[in-house]
Order: sequence, then structure tokens, then C-alpha cells
Amino acid sequence: MGNPKSQPHQAVRTDVRFDFVDKLPADVPPIEQQPTSLFPFPPPVGPAEATYYFPIPLDGCNPTGVFFPAGFKFTSPINVLLYFHGHKLGEFKTINQYWNGNLHGIRLREDVNAAGKNVVLIAPTMGENPGSSLNPAMGIFRQPGGGDDFLAEVARWIGKYVPQYNKAAPGIGNVVLAGHSGAGGILSQQAKTMTSRVCEVWGFDSMYGEGWVDKLHKQAIDVAGNWVATAANRQTVEIDYVGVLPLPEWKPNTWFYFYWAGTGPGVNSRDLQERVRKMGLTNVTVEANAHLGGAYHFETLTANFKKRVAAARCF
Repeated sequence: MGNPKSQPHQAVRTDVRFDFVDKLPADVPPIEQQPTSLFPFPPPVGPAEATYYFPIPLDGCNPTGVFFPAGFKFTSPINVLLYFHGHKLGEFKTINQYWNGNLHGIRLREDVNAAGKNVVLIAPTMGENPGSSLNPAMGIFRQPGGGDDFLAEVARWIGKYVPQYNKAAPGIGNVVLAGHSGAGGILSQQAKTMTSRVCEVWGFDSMYGEGWVDKLHKQAIDVAGNWVATAANRQTVEIDYVGVLPLPEWKPNTWFYFYWAGTGPGVNSRDLQERVRKMGLTNVTVEANAHLGGAYHFETLTANFKKRVAAARCF
């Protein structure tokens, strides 16, 4: 083992602006932003306005990236785009590596900036294989309503460390849930159970199998059936009158968009599309990516995320 006194001493990370730096992974900065003449921040820099990385003290959430786009109005409540990555496959360890533009062309922050929307992009760093069936790598998000608890905690950190909020945690407004690949299981769990105002759900090649109801008898979880039930439950009945006759009409509270390319997601996506057609659900859209096949797994995200941000109806 060697003499303990001869072992190199690793200095504790510090930053005069933030008291949590030592709790972040070693290769994760507390903030990325564009330097200015008044604030010539050292590298690394990131797209405007700013990206904070918080060591959120919940299972599977350190670090969590919180991106405020260019021109963001720091008001309360905040509308949130909550994004979940898929399996890491040895290609990245933390969310700053995932969205820095060097991984399969994933540039989520730049896509949000291009849309000009006043929304906060929030993305936790989960385990190695956070999907598709519920498993420990999903962290808190395998739990019913875990997304609500997570956003409440992130809001507290925003209030404490983002100076524009002056120590007051912002409220949570409209929420979009988005995820790629194995994150489909998280999307399903949270769309069913969150009490926040989830106005849209976006799945990008995420319609994988989610395990078994009864493995012994090979009874798989009905992925498409679960999404149909969730979409139906995310509606309310409103009464319209034709003359004096009251006519009930279903009004969606949440809209669902799914894009697929791979063979596995394609099977469940086509199943969902057919069931949606038969039921007459108006709040679910299923689209094949422009190119099909496993080689286009990441293109399904990069080609469709930007247009969904631009078209979002709730921010």
C-alpha cells in the first residue's frame, strides 16, 4: 500500500461563488457561461445565458444540469423541460459530457436557445443503464412522483445559488417530460404519477420493452397499453351545449409525441399508433423518424428535439 504520508494529497475543490463545488464530480464545473467584460469567467464556457451544475442530494441526481437560455426572464413560476438521458454505453459519465455537442451531435441547450423559449432545461445524471424496466440506475425517478420531489429540490437550489432569484425558490409552472432511448421507462412512470402540470411528453426512440408482469409465464408489460391509459387519464371532461343539450367532450391536459427509428421501439410504437387510432385519442402523435434503423437511434433525438421545443404549446 505504501506509506500514507507519501501519498499525494488531493486538494479540495473550492470556488468563492459556490460552497458546493467539492460535492460535484471532479470533471464537472459549478457553472458554464459566456464571459463578459464585467464577468470574465474562466473556462469552461457554455451557451448563454448560463448552465449551473448542482449536486442534488437525491438518488441518481448528481450532477444535475440546469440551463437558463439566452434572454431568460428570471420570473416565478418557471416552466421546465425535464430531460432524461438513456444508457451511457461507456460514452459519457455526466450530463455536461452528454450535451456538450461532442456526443452524437446532441446539443440540447443550443436547440432551446434557437427556439427562443423562456423555459429552464433541467437534466439529471443517472446511473449506467437507467431503463427500460424500472431499476436502481433510474435513481429517484423509478419512484412514483419522483419527478415532483426532484423539481422541488432543484427549485430550492436555484433559489439559493442563482442570484437573480435572490434566495427565493421559484415555483414550478408547466412541465415537459422528454427522454431518449432507455429513458422511456422513466417517462412512463413519471407521466403516470407526477402531480405537476405535465403539459407534454416527448419520447425519442424510447418505446422499448419495460420488463415482465409475469416472467415465469412470459407475460410482458404492455408498453403501448400503459401509454394509452396514461393519455386517456390526462384528459378532462368538459360540457358543451348544442342548443339545450349538454354534450360531454374530452379535452386533453397533456399531449404526447413519440418518434422512433429502431426495430424494438418500432414494434411498440406501431402498436401504440394503432390503439390510439381505434380509441380516437387526439392527444397522442406517433411518427417514424425520417431514416429508420438502429444507426439512426441518436438522429431520432437530434432531428426532432429542436422542432418539439419550437412547437411546445406550454412555454
